[in-house]
Order: sequence, then structure tokens, then C-alpha cells
Amino acid sequence: METLLKRFQSFKPPTLTGTESAIDCENWLEDIEQLFEELDYTDERRVKLIIHQLHGIGKSWWVATKKALENQGTVITWAVFRTAFYQRFFPVSYRKDKREEFANLRQGQLNIEDYVAKFTSLLKFAPHVAMSDEAQADQFINGLNPDVFTLINTGRPNTFADALNRAKGAEDGLLRQRRAQFVPAAAKAA
Repeated sequence: METLLKRFQSFKPPTLTGTESAIDCENWLEDIEQLFEELDYTDERRVKLIIHQLHGIGKSWWVATKKALENQGTVITWAVFRTAFYQRFFPVSYRKDKREEFANLRQGQLNIEDYVAKFTSLLKFAPHVAMSDEAQADQFINGLNPDVFTLINTGRPNTFADALNRAKGAEDGLLRQRRAQFVPAAAKAA
């Protein structure tokens, strides 16, 4: 275990105190999971190592939660940790608010890159959409501004990648068109 821990710590994994905001907790978990994936660590290793990344309230919470789960006869797996973590650090009200934010997401003043970044960050709160590429495409398209929506809705894309590519193309075309409209008369004559 000592060699495993030293190797893991050499990657400088992030720590959690338990006093962070829900979004910081979410980012922490994503960063830890990404590192575990890159290192190809098993569930068993993840569960053993995670305690070393928790400090203060976070560590106290996990020690108490783990003990309670074990007393109930629960085998502690990474999935069990994740479930407990989400229940503690992502209140139902937070998840509900994020689901609603995703459902109501519109491009508005955002460019396509910023819209897709916001869309992607909220997607995890709508698993019914995340499970289907077509559902992702539909949700993404329906949130686009009317001018972009009109340009890409003909032959409606049925994959998220296709919808994104078409939206970027439409946005680029609209920007070129708008710039051409504002070229000074002297520049047009030259």
C-alpha cells in the first residue's frame, strides 16, 4: 500500500476539506476520477486511496459514513463512495436547480463555444438526455438562437457532433455576413 500511495501522491492529486462549494466538490471528484482512470486504478485501489485526499470535515464525514455503511453490511466500492459523496455534497435542491438550468438553457448572448461549454457542464444533471446522442442534439439545437436554429434545422442533425459542427458553421457564416454589411463605402469602392 505504501508504494501505491507514494506513486499516487506523486501525481499531486487534489484534496477536499468538505467546506468547498458544491461546484468545487464536483470539480474535485471529476479531477480525482480522471486521475484514477489515467492510472487505471481498480475500484479497490480507489476506495483505499481516497481517504488520503480528504481532510478536515471531508475526512470526518467519510470515516463516519464508511463505518455506518460497513455496519449495515455494505461492501464499500467506488460506486458506493460516489453515491454517498453526491448525497452529502450535492443536495437534492442543488441537483434539481442544475437540471432545471439545463432544461432552460438558451444560447442568448453566448457564442457557440461558450454555449456548448455551458451545455456540456450541465449535461451530467440530465442523465435522460446524456444517454442519447439524438436527445443531446435536440436539446442543443432547441437552445440555439433563432438565426442559428433556422440555418441548421433544415435536415435536422441527429447527432450532437453534427449539430455542433453545423452550429459553428452557421455562426461563422452569420458573422461574415454581418461584417460584410458594415464595411465602409470607401472600402467597398477600393
